[in-house]
Amino acid sequence: MKRITSERVLVQFGLLIVAAAFFVTTFTQTFTPVDLGQSPMFFPRIILVLWMCLALIGLIQSMRQNTHTTPISSWLRLSVVLIATLLYTNTIASEGFFLPSVLFALVCLPAFGRRNPWLIGIFALAVPGSLVLLFNHMLGMPLPTSGFTYLF
Repeated sequence: MKRITSERVLVQFGLLIVAAAFFVTTFTQTFTPVDLGQSPMFFPRIILVLWMCLALIGLIQSMRQNTHTTPISSWLRLSVVLIATLLYTNTIASEGFFLPSVLFALVCLPAFGRRNPWLIGIFALAVPGSLVLLFNHMLGMPLPTSGFTYLF
């Protein structure tokens, strides 16, 4: 029983459930009838299928491990990350991608044990900033923008 309730198995199971829930919601979206390749849900469905496959492989691998499995080490850390994730996913549409992503990184990186403030600050600004630069300004596939400026 300890093998099934280990932190690794629960995280892999959570990733599988989240991907499956997102995949199911893509079928409730209504769009004008177009070819499958032109549908706005075509690319997200492919990514979600890959996500589900990888999560299933990870779940099976985690459950089959013969090494000593440790139970969840910190329920507080898990709670902080869960609450931060819920707030992040609920504010990203209204506040844009960049600002919630920076705040999410500033909360989650210390929760996962990173203590160097320079590394946390650089990572929290560089990763969302590079994604905004890549998607919004180079690829022309806009991420949600904030009400302050269209740049991020």
